[in-house]
Amino acid sequence: MASKAALCFGCFRGSVVAKVVGYNVLARTEKYVREVPMYVYEEVIDGRKLTEIINTQHENVKYLPGCTLPDNVVCFLVITLLMASH
Repeated sequence: MASKAALCFGCFRGSVVAKVVGYNVLARTEKYVREVPMYVYEEVIDGRKLTEIINTQHENVKYLPGCTLPDNVVCFLVITLLMASH
């Protein structure tokens, strides 16, 4: 059975960890579920939701601009994580 990795919070450090974990998961697909959820607080950047930007551009333009995140890192709202726990 494959293990699953997940990350909470998409600040600078969270985005760096997301990049490393995302690429490590891709390199070990026999051990891990491919998708790596990253839970963030929603912010609006230039009229677009940060989650939308991360999921379409694969870049955290606010906290880690210019650094591409792997496409297996998928961004969700923190509220999604909180709702799933109840």
